[in-house]
Amino acid sequence: MTSVRQIEANRANATRSTGPKTAGGKARSSRNALRHGLARSTIGDPAEAANCAGAIAAGLGPQVTRDAAMALARSKLALLRIRSLRQAMMAALLAAPTPADLTRLHGLERYERAALVQQRRTLRLLGLARE
Repeated sequence: MTSVRQIEANRANATRSTGPKTAGGKARSSRNALRHGLARSTIGDPAEAANCAGAIAAGLGPQVTRDAAMALARSKLALLRIRSLRQAMMAALLAAPTPADLTRLHGLERYERAALVQQRRTLRLLGLARE
């Protein structure tokens, strides 16, 4: 159970951590999620995903539903984008290494893991996963 003293300390801390106050700070923080666009729910061109899903469905045959082909296409396209971004970041890192670049490069792992999980889940659903 939380003590009265802890509740007061939490309230005092909350008054100090209210986010940016200046217009410049608010503008900067509003762009935090736009560094690479990988956190968006839909990545890329819907027509590109539909074309890729069609190719997957044609290659795997009638066992593949449209939704499963689209999920697999989205995960494949996300992996392509992540790996392309990683390649560009590695080139920049080799040209002029900075600690911030290393941090951003490390941050890509989260998005790659999510795309790989989605890909494995879809492949398992289709019975195509390697065990």
